[in-house]
Amino acid sequence: MKKTTVLICDDSMAVHESLTTYLRADGIAVISVRDGESALKQLCSNDIDLVILDLMLPDMPGTDVCREIRKYSAVPIIMLSAKSEEMDRIIGLELGADDYVTKPYSPREVSVRVQTILRRLRAPDEKKMLSFAEMNIFPDAYEVYVEGEKIDLTPKEVEILAYLVANAGRVLSREQILSAIWGYNYYGDTRAVDTQIKRLRQKLPRKKHFMIRSVYGIGYKLEAI
Repeated sequence: MKKTTVLICDDSMAVHESLTTYLRADGIAVISVRDGESALKQLCSNDIDLVILDLMLPDMPGTDVCREIRKYSAVPIIMLSAKSEEMDRIIGLELGADDYVTKPYSPREVSVRVQTILRRLRAPDEKKMLSFAEMNIFPDAYEVYVEGEKIDLTPKEVEILAYLVANAGRVLSREQILSAIWGYNYYGDTRAVDTQIKRLRQKLPRKKHFMIRSVYGIGYKLEAI
């Protein structure tokens, strides 16, 4: 059975040592790098299950690394930052990060968040399915199919789409989506929802019998057309 592998990209040795101790105690293999270029190379040459990515790196910003990763991979990303400003959280979420942790933090807390994300991605033997028009979603397996063709989505995009399908026809506010998908309150960060919805619209096939409609001043709803 393949061992779960987490890639840590941070220029601080203390971060690597503390997180590695907790992750290995949970049975997770760790690959450590200290710059963005090395992180991208490791992702291309290894089977990585999750990335822990610092925002401030010596060679390139963590946001640029995240942007490059999202061009070809849906691997879950947890961003670390010494900054606590709202805009940094917004940028991380808009780029497709799955979680955002502000330094200083508890290594145990990060390990728990890693386990939570990985647990969501592990598919059970029997797949639960949500259906709407030509679309079938397997939330536990993080798979989406439209007319039998698999759509390449990130974990967060799948979760948002599944939430919309489960509430098809209902208008969902941005705050509702944030609370349901991220599990805790990113107050004021509703632009992240807009960005994720924009990506979903770009990736989902057009001219089908469903659409994600914007409801001015409120949020979004999935409806049949």
